[in-house]
Amino acid sequence: MKEERKVEKHIRPTTFPQRKLMIETYQETHNISFSCRKAGLSINTFRRWYPRYLEQGIEGIREPKKRIRKNLGRVLEKYACRAIELKEKNPNWGRRTIASVIRGENNGKKVISPGGVQKVLERAGLWNKTNL
Repeated sequence: MKEERKVEKHIRPTTFPQRKLMIETYQETHNISFSCRKAGLSINTFRRWYPRYLEQGIEGIREPKKRIRKNLGRVLEKYACRAIELKEKNPNWGRRTIASVIRGENNGKKVISPGGVQKVLERAGLWNKTNL
């Protein structure tokens, strides 16, 4: 039986000269497809960058927007406190055990990952390399 392999696409970020060429070509020709082909970009890229150009001018296409990753690595206070409490009561427990206990207390809902437990314990000064 063949094993399925998931192939991840790597999307190459666009450069300022590419975006500039695409927009300048579009302004000369009013042909989106041609402009994108000439710059080596997709039409979706045009749709993303052209409104920014209209709003902010050439400076608007110079740098990509900074993406803010929301809620990444944030643990709710009550789960962080519970992880600290469990570690203090059971110093031999590791991150997986603590995460599993907290999950059990929340009807099997994964509310904190083992990595989240480790981060909380590191911040609280309750984690060291031997806890792995």
